Amino acid sequence: MGQHSVFIVPSEDMRGVDNNTWLNIGTPEFLEDPDNDEAHWITVILPAEMNDTHTDEAIMAHAYQVIRDRQAVVSDVAQHNLGVVCISIPVPVDAATDEMWVRAEVDAGKWLIAIRDGMVTLNRELIFQASQGLLCSGTLERKR
Repeated sequence: MGQHSVFIVPSEDMRGVDNNTWLNIGTPEFLEDPDNDEAHWITVILPAEMNDTHTDEAIMAHAYQVIRDRQAVVSDVAQHNLGVVCISIPVPVDAATDEMWVRAEVDAGKWLIAIRDGMVTLNRELIFQASQGLLCSGTLERKR
């Protein structure tokens, strides 16, 4: 594991009274994606303008719908780490084509719910770096 992810977890689950989950909003925690040799990628290309016109939820809802419609790009490389304005969802390397699409759809749906619930945000700097002339730098911190 070691590639930049398009998702950031800005909160930490904490066990509260009676085993209820409480939320502690803290420092953003950058996630890591699998290395390219550990996954295939379902990539949704995004218009650069979405950075200025859409919420994280709207962007992820768009990505989810494109994946559901089977209109995304399948590749061996995470395109968001190559400067492409997109969201790439990892899927197992050994998955059959239909299984790969179903897995990407389920995972994208889960990310959409997590964004909607405020548990996750999009890493807009990484996603829209090409449209902003930015290069991704630094290392990402993994959740303990």
